[in-house]
Amino acid sequence: MANPTPEKARLSVVQPRPENLLRILLIDKDDEDSLSLRREFATCQTALLDFSADTDTAAQMVANGRYDLVAVDPVLPGGFALLKQIKSSYRWVATLVLTADQSPQFMRQAVKCRIDALLFKPETPAEFMEQALLLANAVSTRRQKQQKRVLAIGAHPDDVEIGCGGTLAKHQATGDALYILTLSRGAAGGDVNQRTVEAHRAAALLGAKLEIGSLPDTQMSSGPETIGIIENAVRQLQPTHVYTHCIEDTHQDHRAVHAATLVAARGVPNVYCYQAPSSTVEFRPNLFIDITDFIKKKIEAIDSYKSQTARMEALEPDVILSTARYWGRFAGYVLAEPMRIVRQRDGNTVADSDDTAASKPISVVAG
Repeated sequence: MANPTPEKARLSVVQPRPENLLRILLIDKDDEDSLSLRREFATCQTALLDFSADTDTAAQMVANGRYDLVAVDPVLPGGFALLKQIKSSYRWVATLVLTADQSPQFMRQAVKCRIDALLFKPETPAEFMEQALLLANAVSTRRQKQQKRVLAIGAHPDDVEIGCGGTLAKHQATGDALYILTLSRGAAGGDVNQRTVEAHRAAALLGAKLEIGSLPDTQMSSGPETIGIIENAVRQLQPTHVYTHCIEDTHQDHRAVHAATLVAARGVPNVYCYQAPSSTVEFRPNLFIDITDFIKKKIEAIDSYKSQTARMEALEPDVILSTARYWGRFAGYVLAEPMRIVRQRDGNTVADSDDTAASKPISVVAG
């Protein structure tokens, strides 16, 4: 196969996403028609267009980069399967089908994929751009209004997964944006390189972006340095929800991070404290989050920390499960994570189960 032209190569690579630009992925045959569509976007000032002629590659692109819209011609092998995967896994991605097939059988397949819009071929590049921008802008606006931005803060690798791993998995299922800030590499608990690798593996399981600091393990303060790191994360991420350590804890780092978080996150509308194995009996939660459907994901995330699970009985799956079962009884749930509310303005931490369904169709367009 001949090498792609410079234009094709440029348009086929996942490009950095400026936050003010829409992001669209076109999945179609690599022919003159699709090239015309890509050329239409080459000078677009409001959106970036990526391209793939292979659904397996496209699936990885969707997993690795946030898109507002994915446009697919399901004639490609795996096209319908990819559409279903996107709707089941990515709440904030609209789907547009490009097709020359108007048969009832095709339409039934498309409907089963819960697509947001349909554009019949042959469409002009201008028609494609108009509909693609309409859909991408609609889903982007809806995401900005409804999506929660969650920042979970821990002193050491594994703190967040133990304290609120189930809650984060629940946020992930509702399409919220997840970030984990770990303030040290946990040198007192093992090899820092191994623990860093484990932390990235656990964050990936939860669908969270991870930042690891380098504060000294067992010597953290609640002063300017710790506050500054957390303030920087809050400023960059603008979280709607923050989860952090509780003050009722025998570990000095946990108490320091709790105090620093309350200062750094003073403008965040929803702030919660989670329980750690070192928390004392003085920890009295007033919120219980149902994680019955997410306990498996929590245990998997904790199990990523092989260096810790091998030496700490508190991280055994049966202990994690029995702890969740204990707290669940206080709210009538099978399994729950306990939280102490510092501040809560929106009335809930995680969207109700009805919100986990894919968003309703925006429009159906015939070109």
